[in-house]
Amino acid sequence: MKSASAHARRSPCRTAHDVHTRLATGAKTVVLDSPPETTVELRDLPDGLTLRVEGSSRVQITDTTDRAEQHAPAIVITGAAHAQLFGHTRAHAYTTATVDAFDHTRVTAHNRAAISAVDHAHVSAGENTTVYAYDHAAVHAHGDAQVHATDSTRIVLHGNAHAAAARGVTIFGPARGNVTVAAR
Repeated sequence: MKSASAHARRSPCRTAHDVHTRLATGAKTVVLDSPPETTVELRDLPDGLTLRVEGSSRVQITDTTDRAEQHAPAIVITGAAHAQLFGHTRAHAYTTATVDAFDHTRVTAHNRAAISAVDHAHVSAGENTTVYAYDHAAVHAHGDAQVHATDSTRIVLHGNAHAAAARGVTIFGPARGNVTVAAR
């Protein structure tokens, strides 16, 4: 039989306080499943942490430190979760997750995730993902990914990936013929 404290360690966090309490106990993996009407704000998560945001959680994550990928926290956004990423945050989005990526964030998107990339964000999109890219964002798309781009974004297309791009967008890659030029 499991003790009450073992059960508490394995139950999902619902607030930022829950996440920080779990981290204070030395946890290396934290699951966040918060109510959709609450936005959980997290900042500068520790190295080596795995954070899984699931359900219909809403989260804002800021990482002010530019770290090598092997040292940065592993953030996974899945289910119908919605995340806003700032600074140098790195994340993986799965299923029908929605991610708004700002600043110098990096997102790897799978399944039917939807990503909005702004500023200098970088997105690697595959399968049936949809990416909306603005400002100076960079997108590498493969599989059946769909990219909608404007401003000074850069896109690299592979496989069946398609893009609808406004004039001024730079497009590279072997599938660069899969482009529709859209009016601004």
